[in-house]
Amino acid sequence: MALVNCPACRTKISSLAKVCPKCQYSRDPNAEVDEEQVRLFQKRLFRDRMYKLRMFSYVAMTITMIGALPMLWDYITGIESGEPIEMLEHWGVYAISVGFFLYLVIRVLMALVRRSYRANMPPV
Repeated sequence: MALVNCPACRTKISSLAKVCPKCQYSRDPNAEVDEEQVRLFQKRLFRDRMYKLRMFSYVAMTITMIGALPMLWDYITGIESGEPIEMLEHWGVYAISVGFFLYLVIRVLMALVRRSYRANMPPV
């Protein structure tokens, strides 16, 4: 007997347990499938995926800001000192580009996850 994670709520349960004591998820293959249980499981999976993608989008925005703030600082100091300013030669352009590209990719993934969740939901 070992402890395993419940596929629905991630609670540690016994490998011999047929039903999770926390969420009532049944691991018995011969058990009758409850539609409400399936709906709840899909909703949890959707929520977890969207949460992870939102966190990744925050990381992408942080990468963008890591490039933008030094560029802004150099731009302001260049104006104050009267030096010519070449913004496209600054290293921050690369960080801004990578962060913005990652942000767009993550947003597309979020739309795809949302679409697949709506398509796979059983009717009410």
